Amino acid sequence: MYSEDLSPLKRGTDIKYWYDFADDCEFEKLLTIGWLDCNHSFPVGTIDNALIKKLRDLICCIPKGINVHVARIRGQHPCNLCKAYPKIRCKIGGMRHLGCTELRIPSREQKIVFASPDMILHYIEEHSYLPPAEFLEALRNFDTSQPFDAEELGKKLIEHRE
Repeated sequence: MYSEDLSPLKRGTDIKYWYDFADDCEFEKLLTIGWLDCNHSFPVGTIDNALIKKLRDLICCIPKGINVHVARIRGQHPCNLCKAYPKIRCKIGGMRHLGCTELRIPSREQKIVFASPDMILHYIEEHSYLPPAEFLEALRNFDTSQPFDAEELGKKLIEHRE
């Protein structure tokens, strides 16, 4: 599913995974990052290896107490560019399939949350995708010393809306 980088994430009326934000919730925006496909061009470039490692660790749920995953699916979605079904090796837990979840990375001020497929790692490593600077800054500033659970945060936002 293609979505232009930095556009608001909206999917119908289902708020199960907090796609829509109320005007009075603590976040101002939920923006898409890395929803690529072969019919649309995307920026390419290189990313600092430390940021790639940090993204990989977040996808692998390292360190403990950090969960950036939401909208887990049964099965795996192939890469929209090369049709591969990529896997990554995690330090803990062995192999992990990409194309199974979405990620939520909050900005430093926690006013914006970036929503991406976990396939973003494959897009960066194999297709030289260069995410927007705003996302890279949020990733760089993501404090892994503090607990974070995207699913719990989503539940709180839904409760706040009701």
